[in-house]
Amino acid sequence: MPLYEVSFAAPLTAAQKAELAKTITDIHAEAFQTPRWFVNVVFTDASQHTWFVGGRPRLSNRITACVRNGAHRTREAWEQLCQDINSAWRQIVHRSYNVNGLPPNELELAAIFVTGELLAGLKVGLPVPKAGEEQLWAQQHFEVFKQRAALGDEVFVDVLGEMEESPWLKNSPQS
Repeated sequence: MPLYEVSFAAPLTAAQKAELAKTITDIHAEAFQTPRWFVNVVFTDASQHTWFVGGRPRLSNRITACVRNGAHRTREAWEQLCQDINSAWRQIVHRSYNVNGLPPNELELAAIFVTGELLAGLKVGLPVPKAGEEQLWAQQHFEVFKQRAALGDEVFVDVLGEMEESPWLKNSPQS
């Protein structure tokens, strides 16, 4: 399950954070046919952190993603994901600056790092599936999804809604 950490020195508003989180989620889910609820985005205020680039201190913004890789997730696909996230950052954080010009240093997204292989994990007590096995996993745990939704778990209410609408899960059990 991807974890995106947005470490920011820019003065992001709550609305910008929400838009970035939604956009990163959309980009990842669409690129890899992953359920939206798998995507985690956390924001860390780095305005007081010391980060060095080339041995010199610099306030900067970066996104680090820990992801699950799979056979159908090529380097080119990951690079496109980075380009899409970078474009979204420009549109959300410093849309008033010309694409050909440089934004102020504190607004620029200095780096995107995609790392990983999630060796194991749990999400709400369920084992995390291997990349590309999300549909089978959803089928295996569908009853748990329904139970959690019935108990008022908003995440699983959304999951069931996504399962009804998403082509990647069209063969999953439906109630």
